[in-house]
Amino acid sequence: MRAISPRWQAAVEALFLCNGRQADALRIAGYVGTPQSIDVMASRLFGDERVRAAIGEECRKRIDITEPELITTVRSIMRDPAARDADRLKAASLIWDRARPIETKLKVDVQHHVTDAERDIQHYRALKKIGAPQEAFISRFGPHGVARVEAMILTEEARRKEIENGTTIEGEYSEIIPTFEEPTEPVPEMFDEEFLEELL
Repeated sequence: MRAISPRWQAAVEALFLCNGRQADALRIAGYVGTPQSIDVMASRLFGDERVRAAIGEECRKRIDITEPELITTVRSIMRDPAARDADRLKAASLIWDRARPIETKLKVDVQHHVTDAERDIQHYRALKKIGAPQEAFISRFGPHGVARVEAMILTEEARRKEIENGTTIEGEYSEIIPTFEEPTEPVPEMFDEEFLEELL
């Protein structure tokens, strides 16, 4: 609340005295003008983020102060045998929810499945990183498996470089322009006139 000017602070405090009527709050805080100008000032002042933050701060402070009274009222309703059952249940629910708020627990289990080829490449790179002797590679992948894993690594690196560099294929081309020529020989007809006459 101290982040705003004293006059704005007075307007925020006055807002609680006049049940939230903004124009009346400005008048109580000492602002003067025509009703239209007061309405415009109220709209601008109470629309300002700093003033809205101050209103929120004041609301929280006032709620904190009234909590003992709220609890006393709710407890009296809950314990009053003459009160309606629905009101007593609602009062009990308010106290219970406040004392033991509902918690929602969410468990997310993410699993990443690695293929055998990916695992072999990871193991090969780990052995290379620690400087393992050739016998460790043969022991892990077998005598013919080392070459297979090295080939997979080379293929993977080539694919990655192709993606990163945007490799294009160079080639030569020539444009072919279609032309239409009249046939030099007569086109044979499917049905001659004699056949058509017989058909009809």
